[in-house]
Order: sequence, then structure tokens, then C-alpha cells
Amino acid sequence: QHQPSSVVRLAAASTLEGTATATSRRRTKAEVAEAQQRAEDHARSNHDAFAMNALFVNVPERPQPTPCSVASESPSSALPADLPRGALLRIGPNGATPDMGFLDGDGMVHCITLPPPDGGDMMYSATYVETNGRKLEQARRDRQKDASADDAVFSGTLAAAPRGLPMLASLLRNGLTFGTLEVQKDTCNTALAVSGDRVLALMEQSPPSEVEFTKQGAMRTVSSMERLGGAVPYAPINGGSLGAHGRTDSGTGDRIHVSYTSSERPFVRVDTFGEGWKAKSSRGVDVPTPVMVHDCALTDNFVVILDFPLTIRPARMIADKFPVEFEPENGSRIGLVPRSNSGVTIWIEVENGVVLHAANAYEREDGTVVVHAFKSTPNGDSSYILEYCPAFLYEWVLDMKARRVVEEHCLNPDVLVEFPNLENGLVGKACKHTFGLVTTSIGGPLTQYSTPQSAVLLDAVVKFDLDDDDEAGIKAGDVAGRFDLPSGWHFVSEPHVVTKTGGDGQYVLLIATYVPPVDGRKADPVVLASDGCSMKSQLLVIDGNDMSKAVFVADLPYHVNYGLHSEYVGWDIMK
Repeated sequence: QHQPSSVVRLAAASTLEGTATATSRRRTKAEVAEAQQRAEDHARSNHDAFAMNALFVNVPERPQPTPCSVASESPSSALPADLPRGALLRIGPNGATPDMGFLDGDGMVHCITLPPPDGGDMMYSATYVETNGRKLEQARRDRQKDASADDAVFSGTLAAAPRGLPMLASLLRNGLTFGTLEVQKDTCNTALAVSGDRVLALMEQSPPSEVEFTKQGAMRTVSSMERLGGAVPYAPINGGSLGAHGRTDSGTGDRIHVSYTSSERPFVRVDTFGEGWKAKSSRGVDVPTPVMVHDCALTDNFVVILDFPLTIRPARMIADKFPVEFEPENGSRIGLVPRSNSGVTIWIEVENGVVLHAANAYEREDGTVVVHAFKSTPNGDSSYILEYCPAFLYEWVLDMKARRVVEEHCLNPDVLVEFPNLENGLVGKACKHTFGLVTTSIGGPLTQYSTPQSAVLLDAVVKFDLDDDDEAGIKAGDVAGRFDLPSGWHFVSEPHVVTKTGGDGQYVLLIATYVPPVDGRKADPVVLASDGCSMKSQLLVIDGNDMSKAVFVADLPYHVNYGLHSEYVGWDIMK
């Protein structure tokens, strides 16, 4: 067994391994840029392309739940008593062919049940979301038994990057082949969201699908092209859209999502849902140019919109350019939309970059708004489409009355990070910490798909301090805890954080996959990932109060490949 190892580093000296420095002053912009470049160079100099490619290989669908087992190295033979019971879900694209982009793959949900003591075994399954596109493909196969496999599959659109005309051709082919105006497939492969007792599978450029889970670990698709009582309006090409990420107000239970479109003004829409995805209100928010708004944040009184210049201009395709580009001349702004649905949106200009994922936001007593997020600074218009662009933890302090930035800085330029997460109960509240995965390796080529051309390995989870504490010698951005995987192991899920049932602290749930070293007999990552025995995965439960070790480890019956986001559903809403 390859046992997970760990290390806790509190306000440690800066190193290339990604620890933070507790200093008496903020670094200058030049010092921040130098540290960021040094951290990126280190990650790019230490890349295992073989392991990365093995993790991207498609895995078979396994809808029949299979028991998991306690790992031999697990410190405990049972789940922690104060761990909320339910299921950890990890969604991601799967099934794309080499002529497609990775993100063209259909959404597959990996489900790991964490039952109460009398709830039976931990179970694992991997099931496709039965989207409208998959139903159309199956209907075509049923009608034309002699049709080739290519004739019964939607053409991917992301493989065209950086060109636009092949993307147009794929969309046209899909319409003619499947007789539909929704020529972009509703892959629902990006994220999962829970409201009340209903779970949605999301991809921000299509309507969601609703799924449900049994206590035995099986998943069933309830509906596709879900309109949520009219909250998701129809649109050409993709059928409509709902933002991939939202936030739930722990006080009211309201769920807020920010969606975007490039077809007509207003380009951004803010939807508020009551528990169970019951539509309450919808508000259009105009921005100068259609932009990709992948995430949002929430405070007691505002929805935070991240208007950063990853622009979407469909007309670019006519000129054989990809419709999504980093366009710094468009400028960057953070918008504060009143949740009361009255009053105007407050826009505050900030420094350029791209924010895909927000950690949190909250309002201070002095009337300022604090936003924490992982921000990247692309070095070309192909960033995020072809090449990976590293992100770092940033903080913005916004003066609403003066409509200006009070503070804007990188809290830790030594640690490359992805996928911020914290407890649901802290959304919109001042909190001391956020968690994220450490990008330990960047490179290529990614040979499994046409795009992207480079990707990452994520081999550690980190806990950041978000507040200064002079008495304790802590500065915002310091690493409060870090758990490193041993050689060969890589995280394939984001860190999902759940509050302990007693309310004192949190657990961090993650999935890690082992890729053995290359040898002469297994030099092909596809062969290794497909042999059914070389790669393996584990569920790790880490105590957020003490990240020195995993408190529980379970072996999964099959390995889990790379994907995107995670969610946790409570035992009480499982069927």
C-alpha cells in the first residue's frame, strides 16, 4: 500500500513547495509577480506527463453499486462518529474521443456512500447523467441499427480551438444528424448542486438535469433539459443555461445562481430559488460584453458577479477564431447586485485577470465587502482553452459608497491552487479559513484529447488563513495546514468540506488515485489505465482542525479518473 503522508506548516518560511511567509508587510507587485513566476516555473519543471495522461483516460460506466473496504493503512476501522452521513459525489466529463475536447465528454457521477452505523456497507458507483443529448444518440442508434458509432454521437465543439469554422461545422452537423435546434449537447458534466431534496447536474451552457441517489449508492436521472418552473428560459443553440456554480444562504435556504448568455442583452442573469429549486425571482444584469461567468459569491445583502474579460463573441467563428478569448482591453470589474431585487448594481473596477472560482465574500461592519477567490493572469488569448494558466489566492476589499477598491492583492504568491471550498454554513460570512488543492505539476502534452494541450497534477490539499492575527503571528494567506500525498498518488476530486455534527470544526473529503511508475511493459497510459488492476483509488477523510493525517481511508473497488467538481448529499434526502 502507498500510504498518504502529510505535513502541517504554520506560517513557515517561503519555499518552492508552496508554504507561505508570515511577514510584517505586504509584498510589492514586483515581488508578487516574481514569486508567482518562480512557483509556476517549479511546477512546470517537475511534470509527470505519463501520470497526467493516465488520469485522463475514460473509465467504464459502473451503475451497479459495489462495496468499498477499509484501507489497511486507515487509522480507524470506522467512519468518524461526528461525520455527517450521506454520499460524496464527484462529477466530470467522460467518454470523449481523441478528436474531441476533454470537456466535450458526457457527465459521469462517481458516488461513494458514507452510511450510518446501521446503514450497511460503503458503496461505490459511476453512472452517466442521461441528458437529452444522450437520449437523442440512443434513439438514433435504435432507428439505425447499421449506423456507425460516429453517426450516433454528437460532435464535440471544444476540439476546434483555437479555430472557429470547425466548431461551426460541428454544430451544423449535430443539427442535421439529430434533427434538433439544440445543436450543442447538454453534457451536464461540470458540477452538482443541491437545494432541499433535489440534486441538479450542471454545465453552464445548457439546461441542467435532475438526478437522485439511493442509500445503496445507485444514481438515476429524473429529468433532462430541466426548466425549473420557467426559471431557465429557452435559447437557441444550447436550449438555455443555468450557471455551473451557485451559493446557498444557510439562513434562508435560498439558492442563488448567476448565468450568462452571448445571444442577447442582458448578458448576465441572477436567479434566486427557494428550497427544492422553486423559482422565486430572476433579474437581468447587463455587462458591456458577453463574458464567461463561471462562479459567483454571496453576502448577506449582495450577489457578487465576477466580470473578468474571458469574453464570448460568437462572431469570431466566422473569422475562424474560437469564440472564447482572454480580452484584457475589455477590463475587469466586480459587481454587487442587491439581493432585494431593488436598487442598482454597484460596479467596481479591479486589476485584470480571470477568476473562475470564488472562495467566499462577506460584508464588514464598516460597509466594505471582502471577496476571496483564486485568480489567474493569462499570458495569451488561448489560456483556458489550450493551455493551463495557474491561479493564486487573492483578496479584494471593496468600498461600496466610493465604488473603489480599498485593497487588492495576492495573499499567497508561493502556492498554486485550484478548487476553493469551505463549509456551506459559512457562505457569505466572515470566516478564518478556506481550503484548496495545490497545483504541484503543470505540463503536457495531453494526448487523450484534442484540447486542452496541457494540464496539471494536484497532489496536496491546503488550508489558508484568511485573517490577520497579530497576537498569534498569523497573516492572511499563511498556510494553516497542508496534507501531501505520497509519490504516485494524485487528487481527482476537489476538497469537499463538511461541518462536524457537533459543530466544532470540519472534515475534508477527497478522492485520490494512484498511478504506478512507468516500466518497459506498460509505457502506454491508456493500456495501464484500462488493465483493471494497476491504478487504484481511495477516499480520504481529513480532519480540518489537524491536517497531519487522514483519520479514515477507504479503498474503492475501481479507480476514479480526472473530473471536475464535488458535492455532498445528506443521508436524509437519499432514496
